Order: sequence, then structure tokens, then C-alpha cells
Amino acid sequence: MLDFKIRNVIEEDFIKISQVAEYCSPMTNERKSIYHLFTKFFKKTSLVVTGNGEINGFLLGFISQEDPESSYIHLLCLKHAFRGQNIASNLVDEFIKIVSSLGCRKVFLICKPNNKAAIRLYTKIGFSSLQSDETTEIDGINVFKDYDGPKDDKVVFFKSI
Repeated sequence: MLDFKIRNVIEEDFIKISQVAEYCSPMTNERKSIYHLFTKFFKKTSLVVTGNGEINGFLLGFISQEDPESSYIHLLCLKHAFRGQNIASNLVDEFIKIVSSLGCRKVFLICKPNNKAAIRLYTKIGFSSLQSDETTEIDGINVFKDYDGPKDDKVVFFKSI
């Protein structure tokens, strides 16, 4: 098992976070400015995993301005060597601990329907795929067609906390 520590982001982390994100396919890789935005304005709800003096993964999240009882995990990524060791679950647990202490009662996130590893993780740790009259069930998961635009289907997950 790898030795790791979870901590809140600092602004200077954004370049290293963007470098880790390059290896997180099929996750969408954002512009560096998005990572900078999270490390500057969402420090309380964004986390990194460190080990061996490096950033080896991250979770970027925030609390909804429209519904302060809802939070959102925007991106979750780990280097390959850190996968399969419950580190992603620990990141999500830490995020939930933080946002619940700030009054949140729900966590949402989205992922691509072809990201089977993420779907397995989120289902395993108690998230459910949101169902509505706009979803189609594929392999037992509810999928929103064209959620983020044409041909950009997504699974919307939620968890009550």
C-alpha cells in the first residue's frame, strides 16, 4: 500500500493538478484556468492526495450557491499507481465530511457513461444514478442523453449525506 496524505488545495497546486489530470482519461481534461479557479476560490472543498513529495491525485468540489444544502464533485482523479487502494473513496469521504460540516445534505457529480471504473466506484460508495423521464437505462445505470450538449451523454450521481 502506498503512503499518502489528503489535504486541502493551495493556489500553487494548480499546475501540478493539471499535470496529473493529463493521465485521467476518460475524464475530461480542463483548461489550466479551471484548476486555478478551484485552487483559488474553492480551497475548503477541494483536496489533493500527496505522497513521495508529489501530488498524486485530486478532488475538486464546491457547494452550490443556489442550494447551500447541495454540493458537487467536479473532478476526481488519481495517478494509476494510486488506484484500487480506496484512496478515491477516502477523498470522497473527506469531501463529504467537509461539506456536511458546512450544512450540505446532498452530493452530486457527473461522469461519462463509458467511465466504467468511476461508475463502479461511485456505486460502491453509495451514490445512485439520478433517474428521470429524461434518462435511458444502459447497463443498469441511468444516462442523460446530450446532457452537456450534442453527443455528450452523462450519468448524474447523487448521495444523501
